Amino acid sequence: MTSSLLARYRARRVWRQATTLTHLAHLTADWLDGTLPAHITYGPNPDPETDGITRTLAAINRAGYLTTSSQPGHPPAVGHDGSVYEQRAAITGHIADPTLLHHLVDTAERAGLTVITHTADTSTGLDWMIATRQDGQPTAAFGEHVTPVQLRADWRGVSDQAHAAVAAAVQVTVVDPVWGRNDMLWPALTHLTAAIATA
Repeated sequence: MTSSLLARYRARRVWRQATTLTHLAHLTADWLDGTLPAHITYGPNPDPETDGITRTLAAINRAGYLTTSSQPGHPPAVGHDGSVYEQRAAITGHIADPTLLHHLVDTAERAGLTVITHTADTSTGLDWMIATRQDGQPTAAFGEHVTPVQLRADWRGVSDQAHAAVAAAVQVTVVDPVWGRNDMLWPALTHLTAAIATA
């Protein structure tokens, strides 16, 4: 077995040993930082488009927000296929700590950002928000309600305790409503994590 395969095998064992949402979030931060060679769901490397926000993503995971998807905002730009793409800055994941949830919602709303929340068993209010357009047509959304069955598929390979922790957490999505803007969501999250670290 090569060293890289052995490292990924050991990483999967580490993921299987996690029993709490906080532990999953810290492992996600380690993966984002490059100190853990593989994510149980996303494989060996974060998407290259997150390069500019990786440090912020790692910090918010260490604060207890288990992130599962994110994207930077960018104005209309021609993609590899010749189509014109534009994005809203967005992040989604799970929070178990009510205090962190309160602070995140407060920080986001003061910054003029849109917050969408669900529990695994209940979908209420705004259910999703278009975050990517291709040639002016919607192609991706953030904030969709994730059912317990979907969560189990998404987190295949973690312990039953970790599954239960994710399912019990609040699903939290934050989207910048302004298309193309990329300097509001990430500074707001950075401010939040700094405030938590000094509290």
